[in-house]
Amino acid sequence: MASYRQERMLADAGAAAGNAPIERDRIEARYKWRPELIYVDWAAWENDFMGLEAGLPALASLQGTLDGSGTALLGAIDAIHDARRRLERLLIFANLRSDEDTRVGENTARKGRAASLSVRYAEAASWFESEVLEIEPAKLSELVAAAPGLAGYAHFFDNIHRGRAHTLPAEQEALLAGAGLMARGAGQVFNAFDNADLKLGDVTDEDGRRVTLTKARHQKFMKSRDRRLRQDSFEMFLDAYGAMQNTLAANLDANVKNHVFFAQARRHESALESALHPDAVAPAVFHSLIETVSANTAVIHRYTALKRRVLGLDPLHEHDLAAPMFADGEFTFEYDDACTMLLDAFAPLGPAYVGTVRDGIGGGWIDVHENAGKRSGGYSSGSYDTAPYILLNWSGQLGDTFTLAHELGHSLHTWLASRNQPYVYGDYPIFTAEVASTFNELLTMDHLLRTTTDPRRRLYLLDYHLSQINSTVFRQTMFAEFELRIHQLGEQGGTLTAEWLNALYLELLVKYWGPQVAFDAVRSPLTWSRIPHFFYNFYVYQYATAYSAAVALSRRVLAGGDTEREQYLDILRSGCSRYPVETVRLGGVDLASPGPMQDVIALFGELVDQVESLLES
Repeated sequence: MASYRQERMLADAGAAAGNAPIERDRIEARYKWRPELIYVDWAAWENDFMGLEAGLPALASLQGTLDGSGTALLGAIDAIHDARRRLERLLIFANLRSDEDTRVGENTARKGRAASLSVRYAEAASWFESEVLEIEPAKLSELVAAAPGLAGYAHFFDNIHRGRAHTLPAEQEALLAGAGLMARGAGQVFNAFDNADLKLGDVTDEDGRRVTLTKARHQKFMKSRDRRLRQDSFEMFLDAYGAMQNTLAANLDANVKNHVFFAQARRHESALESALHPDAVAPAVFHSLIETVSANTAVIHRYTALKRRVLGLDPLHEHDLAAPMFADGEFTFEYDDACTMLLDAFAPLGPAYVGTVRDGIGGGWIDVHENAGKRSGGYSSGSYDTAPYILLNWSGQLGDTFTLAHELGHSLHTWLASRNQPYVYGDYPIFTAEVASTFNELLTMDHLLRTTTDPRRRLYLLDYHLSQINSTVFRQTMFAEFELRIHQLGEQGGTLTAEWLNALYLELLVKYWGPQVAFDAVRSPLTWSRIPHFFYNFYVYQYATAYSAAVALSRRVLAGGDTEREQYLDILRSGCSRYPVETVRLGGVDLASPGPMQDVIALFGELVDQVESLLES
C-alpha cells in the first residue's frame, strides 16, 4: 500500500487537474482518530441509544421525590448524571463519524437523532433544578447531612441556587427544554451550508496549477508570497458567501432573536448577561475587554504600519494582512516532526504531562489530514468517559503546529479534569478552556524562540507571535464588539439585514486595523457571514481574556519551579469545581482586574520594538 506522503503526491497531482481533496480511505490509519474506542460499530451505538431512550420516562418519573430523603436526592442526581454520561458518548461518536465526511447522509442523520435525543433528555430532566430550588435551604442542609454521598455537591448546589432568579417553574422549564431543538436551527443551517453545500471553485496556485479552493487551502493561500493568489483566494472565498448574504443575514437574525428570547424568558437583563451567567462572569469583564482594547488601537495601527513598510505595499490591502512580513525566514514542520518538537516544548509542565501527550498522539486521539467532505477547522472533543479527540486539517503551515499545540491543551485539560474530579466537576467552561490551549501555544513559541538563532527565522517567529496576538486578542475583541452590537439591535426589536451588517463590520474593520489598511468595500464587510463562532452566543471574548491569563501564567511557570507548575496544573485538575475566575486565581492571576489585558497590549508593543530593532541591526 502506498504511504501517506505518496498518496498526498497523488492528491496534489489530481488537484492540478481540478479534482477534489483526497478521499478518506486513502489515508493511513495512524493519521486517523479511533472512535471505535467509544463504540465498536454503529450497532453498539444503536443499542446504547435505544437503552437511553427507553430509560427517559423513568428519569422523568423521579420528579417530586427530591425532598423525600437524602438518599432519594442522591439517587436522582446519580440517575440524571448516568443518563447524561451515556448521552455524551452517543453525541461524541456520532459527531466524530459525521465530521469525517459530512457528505455521508446516514451519519448526518444519526448525528441529528443524537441531537434530538439530547433534547428529550433535557425535557426528562428539566424539572430537576426547579425542584431543588423549591427545597428550603435548611431542609436541603438536612438532606445533605443525611446522605454522606451528597457532601461533595456543595458547589453544585450553590451554582443552582445562584440561578434562582433565572429558573422557572417546572412546567415552563419543560417548555423551554422542548424548544431546544428549534433553538439549534440557525446554527445547523449555517453548519450545513458552510461545510457541505458551500462551493468555492478553482484558483491558480503559485505554480500555475488549477486547484480546488478549500478552507484549508484558503488559509494557506492567504499567507502566500504570491499577492495575486492572495487576492484571488480572498475574492473567491468571500464572493461565495456574498452570493448568499441575504439568506445568511436572515439566518443570523434568527439566531440573535433566539438568544434574546431565551434571555428574556429567564429574566436576564440582556443577552450578554444571560450568556455570561453560567460561568458567573460579570458583564463588566466583557465590557472592560472592549474598552481596554479600544483605548489602545494605536498599537494595532503601529503594527499595520510596520507591515505596510516591511512588505513595501502601498496601499496595504486586507488580503495582505495574513502574509508574513519575513517570508524568507519561513519554516514548517511535517506532522510527525511537529509532534516531536511539541513534546520538547511542553517539558516545563513535567514528565507526566508530556507522557500523556505522547500516549495520545500514538493512541488514536488525532485525525490529522484533510479529506474530501471532512469538516473544516480544528477542535478537541471528549467527555468524562472518552478519549479527548482532536480534529485537524493539516496543510503544512507553521500555524498547523500551533493549532495542534492549542488542541492538545484542550485535550490534556479534559484528561486531567476527568481524572482528578468526580463526574459532576469533570468538565470545564470555555472561559478556562482557552487558558489551557493558549498556554500551550505560548510554550511552543517560547521553545522556538529559545532554540532559533537564525535572525531571519527569529524575525519570522516574532512576526508570527504578533500575528497570533493580533488574531487571538484584537480580532476576537472586534468580533466580541460585533456580537454585542448585533444583540443590542435585536434587543431593541431591530432586524439584521445584510446591508446593516456589512456597514457595521466595515466600521469595525477600520476602527481596529486603522488607516494603514485599504479595505475592499464590496468584499471586506462580508466577513461576518463566514464566522461560525457568531452562532455560539458571546463565545469569542473568552479567547482574548484567556490569552491574557495564559501570558501571565506561562511567564510564571517558565520563570518558576515546581510550585508554579503545580499551581498551573491545579487549574487544569480543578475542572468546574470552582467558578472560572476563581479557578484561574489558583495560578496567581486575577482576571477581574485590567492588569492581564494591559500586559498583553504591552507585550504586543514590545514585540514590535524587537522587530524594529532586528531590522536596524
